[in-house]
Amino acid sequence: MKKCKRKLKGFSLAEILLAIGIFGLISSFLIFLVVDSTRTLDNLRARSKASHLTQEINDALLLIKTQGWYNIARYTDEGAKHLEFVDGNYTILDGAFSENDFTYSFTIQRAQRDLNGDLVETGGTLDPHTRIVSITIDWKDRFGKINSINPKLYINDWNTNSIAYTTDTDFQKGVNNQTLIQNISGGEVRLQSMKYADWCNPSLSQTTYDLQRQGIPANISTNGESVYMGTGGNASGYTFIKLTATGDDPMTVTEDETFDGYKANDIFSFDNTVLIATDDNEKKVVFLDTTISPFSEVGSFKHKVAGGATTVFEHNGYGFTTYGNKTLSMFDLSVPSGIKSALVSITLSGNATDIYVDDSYIYLTLAGSSDDFVIYSYTTGSSPTLTKVSGINLNSVSANGLFISNDINRAYIVTERNSGNEFFILNITNKVQTPLIVSSFDTLSSGDLAPKTVASIDNRAILGGAGTEQYLVLDITEETAPIKCGGLTAGKDINAISLVKKGVNHYTYLAIQDSNAEFKIIRGGPGGGGEDGNGYLPSGTYTSEIFDTNSETSSYYVLGLITTVPTGTSLQIQFRVSNNPDMSGSSWIGEDGTSTTYFSATGIYDLPYGIDGRYIQFRATFESDTIQTPLLEEIVFNYEK
Repeated sequence: MKKCKRKLKGFSLAEILLAIGIFGLISSFLIFLVVDSTRTLDNLRARSKASHLTQEINDALLLIKTQGWYNIARYTDEGAKHLEFVDGNYTILDGAFSENDFTYSFTIQRAQRDLNGDLVETGGTLDPHTRIVSITIDWKDRFGKINSINPKLYINDWNTNSIAYTTDTDFQKGVNNQTLIQNISGGEVRLQSMKYADWCNPSLSQTTYDLQRQGIPANISTNGESVYMGTGGNASGYTFIKLTATGDDPMTVTEDETFDGYKANDIFSFDNTVLIATDDNEKKVVFLDTTISPFSEVGSFKHKVAGGATTVFEHNGYGFTTYGNKTLSMFDLSVPSGIKSALVSITLSGNATDIYVDDSYIYLTLAGSSDDFVIYSYTTGSSPTLTKVSGINLNSVSANGLFISNDINRAYIVTERNSGNEFFILNITNKVQTPLIVSSFDTLSSGDLAPKTVASIDNRAILGGAGTEQYLVLDITEETAPIKCGGLTAGKDINAISLVKKGVNHYTYLAIQDSNAEFKIIRGGPGGGGEDGNGYLPSGTYTSEIFDTNSETSSYYVLGLITTVPTGTSLQIQFRVSNNPDMSGSSWIGEDGTSTTYFSATGIYDLPYGIDGRYIQFRATFESDTIQTPLLEEIVFNYEK
């Protein structure tokens, strides 16, 4: 039998290596599939646990919210938080929390809505009733890789209450103090408007009045709303006319009474009496009782020295007058009636043109004297005395107008037209030393004014007289260097100026040599408002009604505010709460819950914890720059009962 043999072939090394490689690839792929499947399964399980944790956080926050929206809102924008369950209650604590391989935290942020009311990430309007809870949950899988989910929750205070002031009807329930309610954009509170006057811009406010007859008023005196004018410029007018000026910008002027029989060189009013320095050789000063109609002469000061009186003044029951050939006399006026004679008289070095008297001194301007301004001391009683204590020569011509400052430390003097200066400020702090010239000013170079009369107020010197501009205002804020800040063409010469205050307003009353407008009123002041003087009051307040929530457990947690506060103005808003309907025992508080802070700018404010009470009230304090006013447009309080 033939034997058969089979030949066996072997594997090459390359084939063996290729087989090993293929096996390795298949094995690696199988291992990867096993590992990835395991990781995926683990992550699916972890994500499921994270989703359950997210739901737990959501449920816990909703539970906390039902106990009080403030418990959520108070943590707005305060960083990472976590929850702990202690003694049956959830508590929000700072930082992240780790447990069972999970680390989580959440932040509470404000929400924004667009014009349609839809939630948006940016560019919307803050919604005080909604919060965004951004959750971060991290875990590490069995292979060391960190995984994370970042869900967001939206929580709303749908079950809370609001007190809103946004319309003019809402604001009308409050009390305005120099503020008012307007309706330009639905309802706003602002400061009241006002017309500001400026001494340096006298054309802003003027009132003129034509006196009876064609007299030339030489002097003017005021007492409340009463205005007394003396006609000393000619014989065509009444000796004396009483006017009443009422109202405000423009005033209403009426003539009440007249008196005739003399030429009035000067007048002075006090209480119910008017003194008239006359041109009579014997009755130098006559007394009028203004309570009698028609006015009648009830007394006089007599002296036989020739020549009429040029000035007259009253102080503390004594009369002072200059007359004739340079004579100064003092007489008793404790009872302003009957015939009076001089208690004491002296001879002056010149003719007096103006006079002022305080408790101890008499101040005089003189014409034709080596001293243009002099100061005399005087004593009272049964044997009064008059003693010259100081004097000064200003220039080579006569002084004709005088004004003494309220503190009696400055004398403002004007002189006749000359080659030098016509206006002077003197330091008279020390009465017994020669007055010091603080400064002077050439009025002829500013409106060609030859001044006759002067007054000073609000760091302004107001001069009247003859010239191109008969009314001149100097800024004497820097009194060593007066500068012109305003002027006015009155039409005719100004003979006398009187300063008048009515409420918060100041005026100059002018006696003018104009037969058709002898009396003029110019409102003045330190300035303010726009170029036309229109502006707003410097300050004011608005106080809301006392709102009753009908619950003593009401808790206030958010304040929403819409305001407009221009640069240079301020708006300060505070509120108070109480369980007493008259708000007794409560304090006005601001943003941090104390009386030292306030709300101002538009925004949503989380109120401090623990502000509870049945009644709530707010107050807004406004300050303007006189040109612009702040606006309170809306204020909303959110609270829970």
